[in-house]
Amino acid sequence: ERGSRDSFPLLKVTIDGVVHECECLLVATGRAANVENLGLESANVEYEVGAGVKVNDLAQSVSNPSIYAVGDCVAGVPRLTHMSGEMAKLVVQNSLAGDDWKLSSLVVPAVAYTEPEYATVGIASQEQAERKGIEVDVYRGGLEHNDRAICEGNNVGFCKILVRKGTDKIIGATIVAERAGEMINEVSLAIKNDLGLYAIGRNIHSYPTTGEAVQGCGVQYINSKLPRLD
Repeated sequence: ERGSRDSFPLLKVTIDGVVHECECLLVATGRAANVENLGLESANVEYEVGAGVKVNDLAQSVSNPSIYAVGDCVAGVPRLTHMSGEMAKLVVQNSLAGDDWKLSSLVVPAVAYTEPEYATVGIASQEQAERKGIEVDVYRGGLEHNDRAICEGNNVGFCKILVRKGTDKIIGATIVAERAGEMINEVSLAIKNDLGLYAIGRNIHSYPTTGEAVQGCGVQYINSKLPRLD
């Protein structure tokens, strides 16, 4: 439903029975791999229309392992620039250096460059964990009292880290903040190297930085294990 040019909201959109009022509507339909007319059949390279080239865990074509594929033309991988770059490094290491880097070992963060930024890595929400049948504990650090964010007038947002229930093993995170794209890298590094939330809490963070919100989640975990002084 569209309103007049002088009225607000300009649009009312109904999704699953819920009416959302907005000024504009962004339709993000995603992308499809365009590999149908490259003659891949002649090279015995199997692909799926719209999805891309089918590869194994070493980024080799499943039907012709002499050929590697990287980036958005590959089926079943995140269509992100940094993912394409990492896949390129993986292929160089495997094809020229004799390594066996695996796609399944990659920990890939994603960032929406909104205001504030929205960044995720791994299993990023309780709902996603429930769908996978994983029980989790959630630790959250807000930016409302973060001195760096307050000084810059951007103290809206949070860092939420999910761990396997009863442990400090990190399985994912969501960060909403002005520098969420920078902050998420610490969590990605921890997941990749199997560093628990305890380690993040014990790692000294520079003051004042928005990264202290990430540390705050770790401190919450540590505090949850302290003995009660009733």
